[in-house]
Amino acid sequence: MGIELDVLVGHPEHDLLFVATQVARAAGLKHPSMSVQSFHNNNTGTKVRLGEVADLKDFFRGSLTLPNGTWLFDEPRVYGMLMRGNAPASEPFRKWVTEEVLPSIRKTGKYNAEDSQNPIAMAIMYELKSLRGEIASLRQELQAKTFSLEAPVAVEVSPYEGQRVARQ
Repeated sequence: MGIELDVLVGHPEHDLLFVATQVARAAGLKHPSMSVQSFHNNNTGTKVRLGEVADLKDFFRGSLTLPNGTWLFDEPRVYGMLMRGNAPASEPFRKWVTEEVLPSIRKTGKYNAEDSQNPIAMAIMYELKSLRGEIASLRQELQAKTFSLEAPVAVEVSPYEGQRVARQ
């Protein structure tokens, strides 16, 4: 899709968090650090400093080396910054949101990515179907293992059970 960002998952208060300067670069904003500072001072939404959350680095995919002062943005801030930017890589995202997603929501009250021919929506649906397949497979595996744990174990009766012990 043209934009690659490191994503933090598993944080107890946020579904996803993104490295703010990466988002600014992807949006094509000049001076990403200054853009992040300006953007986070003038917009609502969640912003978190990496150093303020214990063990936050453990949630990142890949091996990131980030200073504790790194700003992280939640999804609404990421979308806002991508909509604001002018990078060619973020243009397909802006067009998809403004030409397909928002009009669909206005007309029907929802957006159905399955009806779309847009590459972004198709990639999202492909990923979603893959994840659903993995979940179904894991559920079957879990069910099989649970069944084997719950199955009664055949107990062999000892040939010595019930016999008297000779005492000397």
